[in-house]
Amino acid sequence: MACYARHASRNSSRIGWCVVDCAGCGRPLLLGTKRGRPARYHNAACRQRARRARLATDHGDVLTAVAAVESAAAEVRHAVLANRDTAQAASRLAGAAAELARLVTPAPTVPTDEPPAPPVTKPVTEDKPRTSRAKRPARIAPLDLDTVRLERSSDPTRTGWRVLAGAEDAPVLVGFLEPMLSVTGRRSGRWEAQTASLTRVHGGPWRNRTEALARLVDDYQRAASRPRRHTIT
Repeated sequence: MACYARHASRNSSRIGWCVVDCAGCGRPLLLGTKRGRPARYHNAACRQRARRARLATDHGDVLTAVAAVESAAAEVRHAVLANRDTAQAASRLAGAAAELARLVTPAPTVPTDEPPAPPVTKPVTEDKPRTSRAKRPARIAPLDLDTVRLERSSDPTRTGWRVLAGAEDAPVLVGFLEPMLSVTGRRSGRWEAQTASLTRVHGGPWRNRTEALARLVDDYQRAASRPRRHTIT
């Protein structure tokens, strides 16, 4: 936060103001000297954008699974419209849906009125603990840049574009591009890039859609080339 002060006239008192970054769009937000809770957003659109960013951070795994289901559903749609075999695409959709169901299904509760376990009568021998490797997440493959393409979002809550890559029958969801709104709620001409898990790409917003697309693809390629960490448990 940066604060400033000046004299309105020779005989008047000092007038002060502070400048902070809007929690929604990241652009400067001018704060006056009025008492009360200071503003954090330019408008309702910025407030909604910040809320979506918080939810994306809290539920990153679920949103990634949702994006995988959407991508698999798009594969099925393309296969149907192209009159191709849908078995492979349907199998991927079923797997993505099962993973999403696993993440959103609450763990079963253990009843408290179960009878106590019978006492152990046999001697218990302790085996030497084995060192096992934790299951590593699937590593994403670098994109074929010649296959990167834009598809207008079919989600009514998103006004931008989906960025896809790969084959038409097995597209990879790279992320999203959305136009930024001004303080008045109109398009400002700048663009924001988000990953498939709805995480905002650092450095935005950008001057145009092409620049935002380039930064999103670069962020994906960097993640794909990043060395994997081996966790031993």
